[in-house]
Amino acid sequence: MFKGYFNIIGIAEWCCFVAALLLLDKKTTYWRFFQLFLFITICVETIGWYMNYIIRRPTNALPFNFLMLVSFMFFIWLFTKPIEMQRTKTKLQFLILLFCIIGLVNFFLFQKFWKYNSYTQLLGDIILVGISAYFLISILKAPEYKNLFGYEYFWLANGLIVSSMGSMLLYYFGDSLYAYYKETKIPVYDYINSVLNIVLYGSLIIAFICRRKTTRS
Repeated sequence: MFKGYFNIIGIAEWCCFVAALLLLDKKTTYWRFFQLFLFITICVETIGWYMNYIIRRPTNALPFNFLMLVSFMFFIWLFTKPIEMQRTKTKLQFLILLFCIIGLVNFFLFQKFWKYNSYTQLLGDIILVGISAYFLISILKAPEYKNLFGYEYFWLANGLIVSSMGSMLLYYFGDSLYAYYKETKIPVYDYINSVLNIVLYGSLIIAFICRRKTTRS
């Protein structure tokens, strides 16, 4: 009955959600939004699985297009919070609005509802790579010492930059990987995508731990 549901990515998402419930309390302030975000993520994954495996819809892109918009806007918003990004806070807020508008235009006019909005995905990945790289350079150039391995935003930025750069490469080489799969039946795309998600959710769990420690020091 649950064929295809409890895969590596699904398990990583559930582990991250449980970690958020256990580690993020009132003292962690706005990081508690991760609980809601991950709950929405799991709900969308469940809906997508139901559409694909139970009712056999030809495509389940609609809920994932919604999740994509929410995800990128949420992560960009998070980067308006650390001290190192206060100079760019207004620009990031404008970027959220601009990304939302572009994503909705693509959703309603171009790739539309039932096709996965890969153009929006690519744009969001480029934005997150740029923001994460800028943030990492900022904290490395900062004159004051900071324990990076205990800093929640360091792990957030690392997880996002790896997963977003990997997603961009998968998009670029997607046709080649699909042709390779047809020839060899080896799902290289799925393997890489699973690794990228494990890196992302693993980094988020470490970030949750760091956030909890930071708010108790």
